[in-house]
Amino acid sequence: MRSRWTSALAAGLLAMSAAGCGSATKYVAASTGTADQIKFLYVEKNGDQGVIKCQRAPDGTLSECRTMQLRLIGD
Repeated sequence: MRSRWTSALAAGLLAMSAAGCGSATKYVAASTGTADQIKFLYVEKNGDQGVIKCQRAPDGTLSECRTMQLRLIGD
């Protein structure tokens, strides 16, 4: 199970580059997922944040990765 998670995380990082996110240094701060999708919260070196959402196949491969719109609302 751990190797599937590591593979999914590595694939997610590659997918972020493929989704047009390769222009700045990004770090995965958190992730969440279900059997068929996974979302990565990334933080750029300059402090900007975003979410990449990918579809996940039963073997752990990721596809259809795209950047999601975020709107943070403070108190």
